[in-house]
Amino acid sequence: MNKNIIFGGSGLVGLSLRELLRNKKDYLYYSKNNKKFKKFNLDKDIKKFPFKKINTCFFFASPRIKKKNFFNNKFVDELNWLKKVVTNIEIKKFIYLSSSSVYYNKTHIIGSVKRKCEKYIIQNKKKFKYYQIWRPFNLIGKSYLNSDHFHNFLFKIMFIKNNKKFNFSGNLKDKRGYSDVNSFTRVLYSFSNKNISFIKNYGNKNMIKVSEIIDLYNSKYQKINRNKFIAKFKSKTTSINSIASKKNNIYYNKKSILVLKKYLLNSLNEKKVQHM
Repeated sequence: MNKNIIFGGSGLVGLSLRELLRNKKDYLYYSKNNKKFKKFNLDKDIKKFPFKKINTCFFFASPRIKKKNFFNNKFVDELNWLKKVVTNIEIKKFIYLSSSSVYYNKTHIIGSVKRKCEKYIIQNKKKFKYYQIWRPFNLIGKSYLNSDHFHNFLFKIMFIKNNKKFNFSGNLKDKRGYSDVNSFTRVLYSFSNKNISFIKNYGNKNMIKVSEIIDLYNSKYQKINRNKFIAKFKSKTTSINSIASKKNNIYYNKKSILVLKKYLLNSLNEKKVQHM
């Protein structure tokens, strides 16, 4: 019962939590595919999972944000995994990683699944002593990860594939507020030690336009390739992914541009992209 289990340990938040708690032996990280983690596939028989009772369950398991998963409707798997875990394992404290997509329109694929997952947890809250649901907005890791989040996808197009131009979905005037994942994880872990239940948003009110992100990336791209990357956008409608002012919010207070600068420099160094 004293074990703390992390499903989805190889994802962005799972990796960050693992680094934060690297000296704690009572936290066990599971991944479907990554060999560096304890392996368990939630598509398989959950009764084969080695623990029937656990102290805290961090549920970060979710299909990766990739276009192919949108087309194949893989995101519904998350709800099925969640039901398996909640039904078959006795859990004292359940911590669920939702997302800001719950505030999108009802037809949004990820938002729809996340809302159903949240609803399922609340409907089954008597199974836990405590539950905590987090809705983070636009988290950024230390460096590039293979996902189709805009900051990662743009890096791949510009610095890995070395495209000269690209036609993106969305609008040049779209706005986002970005937060460092390690800061979020420290907050999540701190609250995980508290015996309380809640639903909380986490995000940055400092917004940055997509056009500013492209300008930032171009400042490095031009030095490497001696020409400017050209970005075009398909949508005529502008969207703003912003955390609102609410009592259940926790805010990240650094400027979004600084978060992105750090991410860009680390990504270039790790990918050994020649830059000045």
